[in-house]
This record gives sequence, structure tokens and C-alpha cells, in this order.
Amino acid sequence: MRDTRKRLSTTGSLAVVGAVVASLFGIASAASAAPGATPVDPFAACSQPVNPVHAGAALVHLFSCSDGWHGQITGATPGDEIWVTNASGRVTAWRTVPLGATSANSGSVGTFGSPWRACGKDISAGAIGCTAYN
Repeated sequence: MRDTRKRLSTTGSLAVVGAVVASLFGIASAASAAPGATPVDPFAACSQPVNPVHAGAALVHLFSCSDGWHGQITGATPGDEIWVTNASGRVTAWRTVPLGATSANSGSVGTFGSPWRACGKDISAGAIGCTAYN
């Protein structure tokens, strides 16, 4: 799978910088997924170690990046949720998709620790989907 970082920010001026950097490196910009969104760190080395899963109409992804693990929900609607859990089931780094966006990232949980998986919830369908553990 493609090594990319898809962290989102809603800062307008960063959207322009992110789009330029993304185009230079052939990275699909998150700005196309959500107005005003952009990769926060387009240089972070990332991989997607497990396949994404559906949570209703949305897709849930788990990324391993040089600065930690995080989940991402795409094809989502505002209010949908994304979070990361460890092997004991502890929920951490929980976030919601902001108004006007179609994707969001969970917070990062660091590079060490227990196995991680990303979970997301499509609130309109009540469907929850979780990736496999890394």
C-alpha cells in the first residue's frame, strides 16, 4: 500500500502549502476529501499495516507513522467517530468528524505500546467497524 500521511487540519493557509507539497511528491491530498483540510506532516513516513474496514458507509484505516499510530475515517459524515484501542480494549485518541468534513484522524498514540487497532462509527447507521490489530 502507499506510504502517505493523511492527518487533517482545518487551517486554510496550510491547505495551500499541503496541496503544493502533496503534488510535488505525488501524494493524494486530504484537502480533496474535506474543504480546507491538509496533511499536517506530509513528510512523516507512514504505512497501512492492515486492511481498512467498513463502518456503515465510511472506511476505517490504521496508519503506522514515524511519529506514532493513528486511525482515520474516510467517506464519513460530520459526527462520525474515529478512535484507537489497545489490546486490552482501552479507547484512546477519540475524535469526531467536524462539520463540513468527510474524514478525520484520531489522535496519535505513539510508536510503542500494545498492539493497536482503529475503530470508527457511522452514527447515522449505528455501525461500528474495527481494523485488525497491527
